[in-house]
Amino acid sequence: MLFICYTTIEPDARDETMARFMEHGVVEPAGAKLQGAWVSVAQQEAWCVLEADSAEAIMAPFDAWGTDLNLHQITPVLDFAGLKSFLEAKD
Repeated sequence: MLFICYTTIEPDARDETMARFMEHGVVEPAGAKLQGAWVSVAQQEAWCVLEADSAEAIMAPFDAWGTDLNLHQITPVLDFAGLKSFLEAKD
């Protein structure tokens, strides 16, 4: 299962967020695989794609990245092949 996380980094939390990033890096917990991670050049938005068997497996990285500082929107997603399989199964 794929998950996309969009993070809004508040301006007054940016420095602390970046300090935590420097300390922890991008955390890849057991049971999840980081597919990619990006941050805006203004350092106020970040995105990552994780693959995991469950939502619980992707929760750990966000503790280190500041759930107390930032807003994380985590959405399970399908790739187009998965969508096609789903739609074909409905017929």
